[in-house]
Amino acid sequence: MEREELIKRIIDEKGKEAVDDLIKLLDDEDSQVREIASEALFKLQEYSREKLLEEFKSRVLEAKKNDITLLYVIDILADIGEKSIKKDLYSVLSLYSFEEAELVIYEAIAKLGYGDEVYDILKYFLLGDAERKKFGAQAAMALSYVNRPEVVKDLVSAINSGDFDGEDLEIIKKSLSNIVMKNSMYYDILKKLVGEDVEKYMGE
Repeated sequence: MEREELIKRIIDEKGKEAVDDLIKLLDDEDSQVREIASEALFKLQEYSREKLLEEFKSRVLEAKKNDITLLYVIDILADIGEKSIKKDLYSVLSLYSFEEAELVIYEAIAKLGYGDEVYDILKYFLLGDAERKKFGAQAAMALSYVNRPEVVKDLVSAINSGDFDGEDLEIIKKSLSNIVMKNSMYYDILKKLVGEDVEKYMGE
């Protein structure tokens, strides 16, 4: 069964009754199961928000190291726009020992409207870090939530750098596309930077 069909079926057949089970599935060993549960919880946000907040608070108090489930909860709550979690996100950073997790948290901060606070570190991951090839695409996705004109130049620099190709390059182009579509001023900045080649820099 297609992922979208499965999510629709969960929502149509169980609705809010599915929330508790879906939150448990965020702990599943299979990443595909976690993704499906995550998407369904986002779509059921009217019913899932409070329970996800409870889960967030409980896991923050537990302070378990490298808790992958907490990252999923943070990501969903940030997508929902739950600003109350922001005050705990910087302390949560200390629980993780790998950069991918840090980037999920920085992205959540940006999604919640505090992109200025994490702009410099995200730019570093995209352009300055020795391992930028590994983390650049994830940093670019997070930067697409940062409302600053400099981001346009940063993403163009990443595309022009030659450091990225394949799926990573497409993610960076998509991130650039997302940010310029939100603000016509950013589109003008892009046009000044790349001239008539605008379409080459924007994702599908």
